[in-house]
Amino acid sequence: MPEVLFTKSAFKIATHCSTQAYYYRNSKGKNLEYENQSATDEFLKSMAEGGFQVGELAKIYGEVPPENDLEGCFGYDVPLKRTHELFEQENVNIAEAAFRFGDCFVRADVVKKKGNFIDLIEVKAKSWDPNNPFVNTPTRGANAGMNVVNSGIRDYLYDVAFQKWVVENALKADYPEKKFTVRAYLMMADKSKVNTIPRLNSLFRIKKSVGSDGEKRAHAEVAPEAIDILKNPHEHVLTPFYVDDECKLIIEGNTAEQMDILGMPFVPFIEEKSKWFVNNEKHYCLLGSKCFKCPFQLSEEGKAKGLKSGYEECWRNTAGFKDEDFEKPLLKELSGTGIKRDDWIRSGIYFIKDVTEAVYPRKNDGTGAGWTINERKWVQIDRTNNGCKDPVILKDELRAEMATWKFPLHMIDFETTNSALPYFEKQRPYEQVAFQFSHHVIYEDGRIEHKGQFLETRPGYFPNFDFVRELRDQLGKDESSVFRYSHHENTILNAIREQLMASKEPDKAELIEFIESITHRGKKKKDGHYEHEGERDMIDLCEIVKRFYWHPIMKGSNSIKQVLPAILNSGTYLQEKYGKPIYGSEIKSCNYTAESPLTLIVKNESGEVQNPYKALPQLKEIQDELIGEIAAQDLWSKEELEQYVQSASADEMDADEDTRINNGGLPLVLFRSFQALDPSVDWEKAITAANPSADAIKYNALRKGLLEYCELDTMAMVLVWEYFNNAVNG
Repeated sequence: MPEVLFTKSAFKIATHCSTQAYYYRNSKGKNLEYENQSATDEFLKSMAEGGFQVGELAKIYGEVPPENDLEGCFGYDVPLKRTHELFEQENVNIAEAAFRFGDCFVRADVVKKKGNFIDLIEVKAKSWDPNNPFVNTPTRGANAGMNVVNSGIRDYLYDVAFQKWVVENALKADYPEKKFTVRAYLMMADKSKVNTIPRLNSLFRIKKSVGSDGEKRAHAEVAPEAIDILKNPHEHVLTPFYVDDECKLIIEGNTAEQMDILGMPFVPFIEEKSKWFVNNEKHYCLLGSKCFKCPFQLSEEGKAKGLKSGYEECWRNTAGFKDEDFEKPLLKELSGTGIKRDDWIRSGIYFIKDVTEAVYPRKNDGTGAGWTINERKWVQIDRTNNGCKDPVILKDELRAEMATWKFPLHMIDFETTNSALPYFEKQRPYEQVAFQFSHHVIYEDGRIEHKGQFLETRPGYFPNFDFVRELRDQLGKDESSVFRYSHHENTILNAIREQLMASKEPDKAELIEFIESITHRGKKKKDGHYEHEGERDMIDLCEIVKRFYWHPIMKGSNSIKQVLPAILNSGTYLQEKYGKPIYGSEIKSCNYTAESPLTLIVKNESGEVQNPYKALPQLKEIQDELIGEIAAQDLWSKEELEQYVQSASADEMDADEDTRINNGGLPLVLFRSFQALDPSVDWEKAITAANPSADAIKYNALRKGLLEYCELDTMAMVLVWEYFNNAVNG
């Protein structure tokens, strides 16, 4: 069997759970035995945060020549050999340099060798405020007077400390006659810096491919003009933070959290876990609430492939679970204030049925309408233990609450994005960009209308202020109630308020006044109100759900993705109404018509209501529709156009066969791909029969998909209201 070494990824996983490190080792390549659902999650996360782009910019800042970029060297031996060759130079900069010490192997993002001084630079798509210390020294508590690594940076510091330890020891072993000094840095997005380069993010366009193993891969392609642009004086939003002193503390075992996090000092941890990993030893850890998020859980697809569930193995071997136990309501369905899952699991409480008033006392401390957090948790516990399948609605209280709402009711939902590398000049890393909203209206007579929408995707065009202008124009015609679902919309509008205050927009006073009228900010007071609260402060529909409604389908979640199936499977009112193709015909829509209406509610073979988001067309279907419209003009055949679009370079805008915009992370990835296009082209008008640009076809197909997706987000809110209205007044 090929040699397996303890890498950065294995180390990171082991710091959270050494058993997961075993499953990780046996979920790759020829060792494929367990399903690993984190691979796709990590890929999408890196795509969304801009990890690939940050890595390429770091190479430019690190002055790594293309021939010294070892990213294309795979395995252990080839990159190690190439690193040794490059280290013969007195001064050299290397990307993905390889080092091995014992059973440990690392690929360093950037290494800068100047004589015997080695700068080890780990690059992360994370933002950090330089005024925030990496290590704290508490004055109270068990760790008073001791060094404690800031939890917000712990994983990253441990990562670079592991690399420093490996590199230092590897250099001692490989070059016994030399004395190298290794200095550790974390290169991250600096929150204190303001970008001075227009379209910085778009200098790195994401390209994707599928490898011979069938896995999705992506890389950032550097724009031809990027090097020249970056040679000019500019603010470096990507900054190397010196963390060598902190790494020394960690390596020496002189940070107080190590016993709680690792169970032992840092170096003995590496030595033990690396031995387990290379020898493929399985050692079970203590169970805890983190186990509920284990990525090694089995999907139906994984089961069909004959893969194993690491999650189930742990519970079987550590808690003695049998097959039927996994079907019982577990503690993972309970969360929130007062729920002490880790303590309960350590005491052998794994199921909701075992939660008693001794461990979670009932409280009758409610002063407002609806349930308190404690009361709602006990509704869930009691109903779950009684096997009740019906929803619980506080009808009288909910009816009274709904009576305070002013018609017409406005339902709004935003699509926003941010990135380590800002899209626009004068932005800080991860500063918010609001590029889309949807707006439904419910009239007092029960009529429903998709009243408006906004989508700004032009390359290089900062959308936030136009976003607010359009929102004001759509909401400003009355003084009635505005609804959001959860806190996102309030957060975004307050962020834009700050941007407006720093801007020179001629109408900024009016826009700020509008934002303040429908938002709140500051601390929450004892009376439940906030320090600054608009007279038309948006009503949070999620909070309404928490206070007045619970359904067993929701389990412990209040996400609209869980609430929607619950209400759609409750009773027949919504099923009968929306089981017909009325959306776009009887109900006015900005994206559906009477000629092509949408049936929102469809049942599967088991008679259960299908997730309405599955009713959205596949992106390939939208793209094919556009191709058909162009082909109808008889200058190109449909086959020629399909081949032409397919032959265009693979990037984020490519529509896979089964891709729908039904994932909350996908819109922000698509926004980035739009921004990478040529800003001199009007992409909405770039499709002509004489010149059907492949990028224009993709651009317009994806815009249509985004509009339909966001429209369904606010329609989901309408469905929640309609269900409640029928339940309390029907």
